[in-house]
Amino acid sequence: MSAIRVAVVDDQALFVSGMQMLVESQPDFEFVGSATTGRSGVELAARTEPHIVLMDIRMPGMDGIEATAQILVPGSTARVIILTTFHRDEAVFRAIRAGASGFITKDATPEFILAAIRTVHGGQAVLAPTATFDLVKQFATPPADTGRPLELAIAALTPREREIFLLVARGLTNIEVASAAFVSEATAKTHIRSILSKLGLQSRIQVVIFAYENGLLEY
Repeated sequence: MSAIRVAVVDDQALFVSGMQMLVESQPDFEFVGSATTGRSGVELAARTEPHIVLMDIRMPGMDGIEATAQILVPGSTARVIILTTFHRDEAVFRAIRAGASGFITKDATPEFILAAIRTVHGGQAVLAPTATFDLVKQFATPPADTGRPLELAIAALTPREREIFLLVARGLTNIEVASAAFVSEATAKTHIRSILSKLGLQSRIQVVIFAYENGLLEY
C-alpha cells in the first residue's frame, strides 16, 4: 500500500515543523511539503498531489477557506482537514461547506492528529455527528418554503442511493451505513461516492449541510 501523502498549509513555522516531524515519524506517511499562505498551498497541492492537506483557516492573503475550495475542484483526490483554535467557529463551517472533511484543534494530541489523518484518508469525516449538527444548526441556512417537493433536491439519486444519502445525513459511519442498508462496506462506499458525484458535493459532512438546507432531515 502506498504511503499517505500529507501537506501542511499554515503560517506558523514552529507548528509546521512539529507537524512535519509527526508525519515523518510514521512509516505509512509521507510529508510532501508545506506552505505559509492559502495561494501557495493551492500551488503546493497541485504540484505534489497530497492525499491529505492540513489547512489553517486564518493566513495572510488567501485564507484557508478559499484555498480549500480551490484545492477541492472536481476530480481532485485530495482531502482537507481544517486546523483551528476554536470548536464553534463560522469560519470552520464555511471551510466545511467548501469541502473540508472536518477539523482538528491545534492543541489536539499527536495520536488524535494521526488518527484523524488516517480516518479522513479512509473516506470518513473527523467531526462527531453531534458537533456536525451543532455547526449546521448554528451557521447553515434554514430550509426555505419553496413550495416544491423537497425530494427534488435528490431527484438524481436512485432509490437505493436516496436511502444511503439519508443514513449519511444522519451522521452514520461507513460501517453503520452498510449495516443499516444490509450491504457490504465496499458497496456502501461505492454508493456514497456516487451520491457525492451526482450532488456535486466533496465530503460526507456536506451531505449533512445539504440535507438540512433542503429540509430533508431535521437536526
